[in-house]
Amino acid sequence: MNPRETECRPPTKTIEDYRADYPRFCAYVAANPDFLVCRRFLRLRSWLLCLKQDKLSQLEEQLDNLDQNEASPLFLGMSRCDRNTARTSLLSQASVLLDDYDSFLEKTHRILGYVHALPRDVTSLRNWMMNGSLNKDERRYLDQQQDLISLGSSSDAAKKNLENWVEDLLVDNWEGFRSIPGHEASNDPSVYLYSGSLIRRITDVLMLSPIALLLLCPIIICVLITSTWARIAVITLATLIYLSILSRLTKAKMIELVLAGST
Repeated sequence: MNPRETECRPPTKTIEDYRADYPRFCAYVAANPDFLVCRRFLRLRSWLLCLKQDKLSQLEEQLDNLDQNEASPLFLGMSRCDRNTARTSLLSQASVLLDDYDSFLEKTHRILGYVHALPRDVTSLRNWMMNGSLNKDERRYLDQQQDLISLGSSSDAAKKNLENWVEDLLVDNWEGFRSIPGHEASNDPSVYLYSGSLIRRITDVLMLSPIALLLLCPIIICVLITSTWARIAVITLATLIYLSILSRLTKAKMIELVLAGST
């Protein structure tokens, strides 16, 4: 890269470079994908879904009554000859409402698939808002903990929780952690928005080490013992422990657990 191009490149703006309140808060949220927390409005969605469903049920009932009382059987057997405008109107309304209903179902299903916001991230956002001057009514959405989802959080909750634990450990016990590269998002010494790879590497080691130990221990034990039944018992117990840990730390389906156990 040309050194002149590096010198001419404008410096990266920090969170504190933005004006207070919403501009600075949005910069803070954008600095960490886990802070993209919002409500799913599940109760309101349920209400709307029930209303849409009931409206379609009414149309279906009206159409059934219309068919039952149809004076011209020919209209029911040949749609091309159907001259019943009431039926045509009902079907047209049902088509529009069904499209809206199906779209709402798909969107709701997609919303339900998002990860719940972690209390740790919600607390960080609440602390930031409390130190600012955002209107209390506009930060009240964070009080709906059970309704909050995170758009940026990883679906691997076990690894994410371990990364958070490692970060808290570094913040509390390493005075120089704030000064290492990766904390350029903010100039505030009390704000930790780390974007480096150190936490991720430590987490990988902490996760892979016990897994490797759990997989290798049965092999070592089976080498040391001679009894066939004892070896079978060790293998069975190790498999049960492994699958139990796997099912607890991940969202693996039953077929995935079966495949993991067979391998």
